[in-house]
Amino acid sequence: MDHRLRTRLVIFTLGFALLLAACGDLAAALPERPTPVPTLARLPSVTPITPSPTLAPTLTPTLTPTPRPLVATVARAANVRGGPGTDYAIVGVIEAGVTVTLRSRRDDWFAIETPDVTGWMFRDLLELTAEIERAVPVALP
Repeated sequence: MDHRLRTRLVIFTLGFALLLAACGDLAAALPERPTPVPTLARLPSVTPITPSPTLAPTLTPTLTPTPRPLVATVARAANVRGGPGTDYAIVGVIEAGVTVTLRSRRDDWFAIETPDVTGWMFRDLLELTAEIERAVPVALP
């Protein structure tokens, strides 16, 4: 055997022997075999505080104002037309004193509605306040 190879083999064997000798202390440094239930560090005891029940907040209903219907009273018996003008066909007749709901307006004509008829009436045939008249939406042509 070559002298250099033999030297390397001796050095390797000595190193391995030293390593095995050091492993004897390694086994002592390892923890004991693990337990099936993990062990936790002991914590200081704390006196538990029972929480007091909290009341659920009472919900207050939000009041949404109901829009006041825009209404007028028919001043005298009159024709109800199919559109805003005398060129439109008569679609019904309403007697004096009947309350009509105002849907929209175009110039001096109001789109009206009752349980029996829907159409248009001229402003002079209706009794309504200036406030209600201003509140009626304008119909686009």
